[in-house]
Amino acid sequence: MRVLLAGASGAIGRHLIPLLVGAGHSVTGITRRASNLTGFPGSVVVADILDRPALLAAVDGQRFDAVIHEATDFTRVPRRYSDMRTTNRLRTEGTSALLAAARATGATRFVAASVFYGYGLDDFGGRVVDEEAGFGEKPGGAVDAVFRSLLSNEQQVRAFGGVALRYGLFYQGRGAIPAVPGTWTGTLPFVHLEDAASATVAALDAPAGSVYNIVDDEPASWRDVQEARAAALGVRAPATVPTWLFRRSSPFSAEVLTATSVVVSNARVKSELGWAPRYPSYREGIAAAAKDAPGTRVVTAGASRPSGAAHGSV
Repeated sequence: MRVLLAGASGAIGRHLIPLLVGAGHSVTGITRRASNLTGFPGSVVVADILDRPALLAAVDGQRFDAVIHEATDFTRVPRRYSDMRTTNRLRTEGTSALLAAARATGATRFVAASVFYGYGLDDFGGRVVDEEAGFGEKPGGAVDAVFRSLLSNEQQVRAFGGVALRYGLFYQGRGAIPAVPGTWTGTLPFVHLEDAASATVAALDAPAGSVYNIVDDEPASWRDVQEARAAALGVRAPATVPTWLFRRSSPFSAEVLTATSVVVSNARVKSELGWAPRYPSYREGIAAAAKDAPGTRVVTAGASRPSGAAHGSV
């Protein structure tokens, strides 16, 4: 397929590109600055997807079979709700513009990133959540804008006949180990960036209007994952930040890391697409990172990481 990829220079985009090329797809990356995609193995479209006329002008006359939307604005950790403003726009206005580009270029397939915390920032008490659970419901308060953007993104994509992927928290094999908040040990869904990318490639062949949870097989607490990373890589254990201070300094991140506990099912994507994570849990992913790159720290990525961690794509 001829694939137009938004977010090509992001955390998941960097893992996705070689998999797309390896699967025989030709890839055109969208970027606001050509220097972001130096050495890109395909063509490049320089445009801001929040500038709809400029995007449509940039792709005028081109033809694509599929569009993949992985664009976010996580140039730094989104600690506060204000840090989510541009990413919220990318999930609403950006999605709309990319769908217009898909129509203009003849693309009939569309895959877009979503995220598990659209199910709610709550303690689910061990209940397993699948794709039929409520999503993007507004509980009131500062998080409403985030939920509205997630819901708008998915509604637009599925109305087009596209596919929404609700990723877990990303992790990969390098970077600093972030702090852990207080004593909270609620479970969260994780997925290795390589697995998230492979699921995204598989989703190009998914039925129209589908939605899938893209998570590994074993939920884990933030504390367990960070302590395991430190032990495997032989570095200092993560610092513990009092929960009250974490909530004050990083209120958006704290919604996930100090209040949310959820088990998310990946049964649908396994059954319908035949996808399974290469790393069934964080243990395998961390072990592989420690083996392949001794002395290199693991980094987690995602919209819910506290201060001290690198930025991610959801």
